[in-house]
Amino acid sequence: MLYLSQPMAVTRHGLLRTSGAALAFTLGGMLPLLSGFVLLPYYTQMPAADFGLFALYTGVYVLGQTVINFGVDTLVGVTYVEHHDQPAALRAVMSALFGFILQTGFAALGLSLLATLWFAESTLLPWNELAVASVLSSLCYALFKTYSNVLINQQRPVPYLGLAVLNFSLVLVATLVAFRFDGFQLRAPIWGRTLGLALSAAVVLLLWLRSFGIRWDRSQSVGWVRVLYPMVAYNLLGWGLRFADRFVLQGSLGPETVGLFDFAVKLAMVLDLIQVGLFNAVLPRIYRVFKERGFLDGREVLNRNLHSFTALVVLVIPVLYAGLVGLLPLAMPRPEFAASYLWVGPLLWSLSLRGMFNVYLAPLFYFKETKLFPRFYALSMAVYLPVLAVLVARNGAEGAVWASGAVALLQVASVHLVSRSRYPMNYNVLKMLGLPVWGALNYLFITSAVDGIWLQSAAMLAANAAAVALLFARELRSLLR
Repeated sequence: MLYLSQPMAVTRHGLLRTSGAALAFTLGGMLPLLSGFVLLPYYTQMPAADFGLFALYTGVYVLGQTVINFGVDTLVGVTYVEHHDQPAALRAVMSALFGFILQTGFAALGLSLLATLWFAESTLLPWNELAVASVLSSLCYALFKTYSNVLINQQRPVPYLGLAVLNFSLVLVATLVAFRFDGFQLRAPIWGRTLGLALSAAVVLLLWLRSFGIRWDRSQSVGWVRVLYPMVAYNLLGWGLRFADRFVLQGSLGPETVGLFDFAVKLAMVLDLIQVGLFNAVLPRIYRVFKERGFLDGREVLNRNLHSFTALVVLVIPVLYAGLVGLLPLAMPRPEFAASYLWVGPLLWSLSLRGMFNVYLAPLFYFKETKLFPRFYALSMAVYLPVLAVLVARNGAEGAVWASGAVALLQVASVHLVSRSRYPMNYNVLKMLGLPVWGALNYLFITSAVDGIWLQSAAMLAANAAAVALLFARELRSLLR
């Protein structure tokens, strides 16, 4: 965990200290995704084919969030930073933002209901009441996420964590109740999630009414559509990069293979829980540096923060590998999903480039360069889809695993090519890119040369720690003084 009272760099106030606010924001950011991991022992009691279909309906749920939210969650942060000292203006904008989300949500829900008339028997994914429930869940989560972003930018860690715990608890309890009364079949987790998120959204609605009110402003809505549509296109492309593998596997190999692959992905996403929480905690402070000092000075703070971020990630991955591949099968034996554990290591390292990706995203978010967003994801998608199709055709689910590593590199390369002329970065390439590449190569070598999960994890941790010590020698010496 990184200390946030100063820029998140590796100094004597850095890696070894953690503020209460950073801890609250990090834990709160992890909880919405953590519910899926906590419920894995129950999800995996469903047949692998139902687990695979649940993954596809979860894809619909995430797609619905993208359409309904319409990029407003990123606009909330910038709006609050710009208007936090103007209460009347802030209230006017925030009340209209919430009304905008409700409009897009009700429109998406209506279209989803109509789609059941034509696509209920679709062979790729039946568009039935479970799809409609997934879209309703999307609306509820979009409301929760928007208010959570307000609390982050208000720097109110206790209410933020409290709301996240409430949302987590409601989804968890509702899903467990659904399993208890409906058995371990597909509809139980979908309707359980919908009920939990609906209750959470009701709480958010009351809090937003009290803080800002809700109104519909046609002129502002039209303006936001014009500004945010590139962001929506970017998010749709991002959704494609994230979920295309499941749908390609479904079309070629069926829902059981989707289930095995998605189980491995869910295990690897534990790393993303940590990364999302850390980045959410530091992002408002990065925005303030951009506002006060501009991009050229602000990028120095951003780069130091993300250097530390990446160092922490490459040290955490061997520990996660030991826990997920070594301990979890003992604590949660599921013979039907045994093949999935072979794919967890490569998937963990495919996620290790998030720090480098975030270094490019932060200034684009703050300076509202939304027109650039679709370009770099379109570049990635244009290469990724053919690569994914070829690898799945040749290697099945394992091909999708290696394609995930390719897409991580493609995303970083694409955003660099698109944004380098406007926002040139001066990060340390060895710290930002070299460490993840070193860790991935270590994984490939060590897992082929060393037997046993525990020895493999220890060897990876030692090799990665040596690399971090070498690259951060100056910062570590200052810590020890």
